[in-house]
Amino acid sequence: MAIRKSVLMMSNTGTQWNVIGEQVRGNAYYGYTDGIHTVQVVYQNFVGGFGLQATLSLDPLPEDWFWIRLNPTGDVRTPFIVFPIEPLAPTGENGGDTGSIAATFIGNFTYIRAVVTREYIQPPPDHSNWQTWQWGQVDKVMLSL
Repeated sequence: MAIRKSVLMMSNTGTQWNVIGEQVRGNAYYGYTDGIHTVQVVYQNFVGGFGLQATLSLDPLPEDWFWIRLNPTGDVRTPFIVFPIEPLAPTGENGGDTGSIAATFIGNFTYIRAVVTREYIQPPPDHSNWQTWQWGQVDKVMLSL
């Protein structure tokens, strides 16, 4: 039996508005077909959304990607985790969260990728006048296959 692997999916997003990580091969490529994956996200003063997208395509086009539901609150409107998780009690500075969170999901995917999005923030900030430090960052995303 092979030893399970951990793969770095994304690191130090800085204050970029949206980030799509590189695609990572699903666990079937590593000799497992059970489809069990665990993702860990480490973040600092982060305001935004974090999620995973997957595809079944061997050569995916933009329209081939779909969201893997990670939302711990069960809100069907957003398949990703929204930070701060408790808007009235953020764990970091400037209204963001600091810490780490892990989620386990099941699925046999060809590729998986990490996504940071801030598009849902309403009203959107005026980019000509916003302070980039106030949105925090995702420090690291690890995927266990």
